Amino acid sequence: MANDANRRHTFHHRKNSSRLGAPPRPPRPTPESGVALLVVMFMLGLVSILGLVLTMRATTEARIGDNSESHMRAVYAALSGLEHARMLARGIEFDAWLRGPDGVCDNTPAYRAEARRFSFRLPVPVATAQRLDIAAPLADLGATSDDGVPNTGLFSGSPGTELIPRLGIAQWAGPFPASRYFVKVADNNGEASELAGDAGDDPFSDGDGIVIVRAVGVAGTFAEQVGANIRRNSVAVYESRLKRAATWNLGAAMTVVGPAAAASFTGTPEIAGGDAVGIGVLDTAPDDGASPEAALRAAAASGGTVSGGGLSEPSVRDLTAAARADRDKAWLLDASRLQGFATRDAPQAADRVYDGGQLWTASSTPPLGAYDKDLPWNAPSQAPRVTLVRGDLAAPDGLSGAGVLVVTGGLECAGTLDWRGLILVLGEGRLSLDAGGPGVAGGLVVGKLTGTGAGAAFGAPEIEIGGATKVTADRELVRMALRLFPVERVGFREIAGIDP
Repeated sequence: MANDANRRHTFHHRKNSSRLGAPPRPPRPTPESGVALLVVMFMLGLVSILGLVLTMRATTEARIGDNSESHMRAVYAALSGLEHARMLARGIEFDAWLRGPDGVCDNTPAYRAEARRFSFRLPVPVATAQRLDIAAPLADLGATSDDGVPNTGLFSGSPGTELIPRLGIAQWAGPFPASRYFVKVADNNGEASELAGDAGDDPFSDGDGIVIVRAVGVAGTFAEQVGANIRRNSVAVYESRLKRAATWNLGAAMTVVGPAAAASFTGTPEIAGGDAVGIGVLDTAPDDGASPEAALRAAAASGGTVSGGGLSEPSVRDLTAAARADRDKAWLLDASRLQGFATRDAPQAADRVYDGGQLWTASSTPPLGAYDKDLPWNAPSQAPRVTLVRGDLAAPDGLSGAGVLVVTGGLECAGTLDWRGLILVLGEGRLSLDAGGPGVAGGLVVGKLTGTGAGAAFGAPEIEIGGATKVTADRELVRMALRLFPVERVGFREIAGIDP
C-alpha cells in the first residue's frame, strides 16, 4: 500500500512539474513550411526591387520634367533679351553699343581679330552660364568686358548707363529669380553691305545700320556633375539681326513720289542737295508717257535755285532705278505699302498723333521736339520726336521742331520755318511753303495716295514753293530722324551648336 501511494505521488509530481515549467517540445518542420519561407523571401525581394525601380523612375521623370521646364524658361528668357534689345535700339547710335558704355575698345590686332569671330558674340560662355548662380552671378561675371553692352553712350567723358547690364536681368518667380538673360551686340563684319559703309571692317563701327544681337537665357535646374564642370542651369542661345531702315535716306534735299507732278516755284527759294541731287524723283509709272522729272525741272527753272550733286541747275534727277535696286527704298514705289506706313507704321512710332485738320498759330503750336547737331546725339537737351497729323496742317505763323513730321493731308507753312530732320507729306500730297528762316534741314518727301488697302494708287503731288523757303539736305539729321523709328528684325536663329 505504501509503495502504491509513493508511485501515485511521484506520478502527480511529474505531471504538475510538466504543466508548471517544462518547455514544450518544438514541432518538427515539414517540407511545406520551407517552401512558404522561400516564397515570402522571394516576394519581399521582388517588392523591394519594384519599389527601387519605381523610385528611380519617379526621380528620372522628375528630372526630365524639371529639365524640360527649365529649358523652356531659358528659351523664353533668351527671347525676352532679344526683344528687350530691339525695343531699346530706338533713338540709339549703334556705335555706342558696339564700343560699350566707356566708348573705348581694345585696338590691338589680336583683339580686333577675335572681335570678328562668331564666338565673340556670346555675352556669357555657355560653360559659365551652365554653372553660375543666377541669383548672384557677380562671382562668375565680374571681369566681363563691356564691349557690346546696350547702353546710353559715352557723354562728356562719363560712361553711359548700361541698359541691359553685363550681369544680366533676372526674371523672378516669387522671392527667387527663376531665370536670367544676358545680351551682347556685335557688328556684322565681312558682309558686303558692311564693307560698303566701313571699308576697314572695324568691328566697333557700324557701316550699314545692321548689328547682331545675341541673347543667352539661363534657368536653374537639378545640379549634376558633367565632366569637370557642375551643371546647375539650362541654357538657351538665340541670335537676331537688327536693321535700321534707310527707306527715307534718299540723299536728295526734296523727293517727289508719283506718276506726275504739278509744281510751281516763285520768289527766291533755295533747295540745296550738297553732294546729292537737289530734287529727286520717283516715277511710279515710268511707261505712261508723263515725266514728273521734266515737270519739276521746268517749274524749278522759273524761280529760286535748285542745286546739288554736281548737276547743272536746276538739279533734278530721276532716282527710280536706284530705288528699285535698294531693298529699303523699293517699297516707296508700292502705293499700298506706302499707305500702310502712313496709316499703320507711323501711328505706332509717333510720340504724338493729331487727328483731323490742324491750325497751329504762334500761340497754339504744340512742342515738336528739339535737336542741336553741334551737341552729341545723347546730350540731355536732345529731344527729337515723331509727330503725326492725320489730316491737313496749316501753320501760318511758322513751324519749328526736330525729328519726323508726318502729314497725311496737305501741309501749308508761312512765317519762319525751322525743321531739323524729316518732313513726310504722304496722303493728299499737297505742299505749300512760303516761309523764311533756316527752313528744312534734313529731307522733305512728298507723295500723293488715293484709294485704300490693296486698291491704293499714286496720284500727282501738288507743290508750291515760294518766298525765301530753304530745304537743305543733311545726312546727319536724316540719320537722327531714322533712329526714331523702331528697328526691323531681319534675321533670327537659335545657336544650338558650336559657332564656326
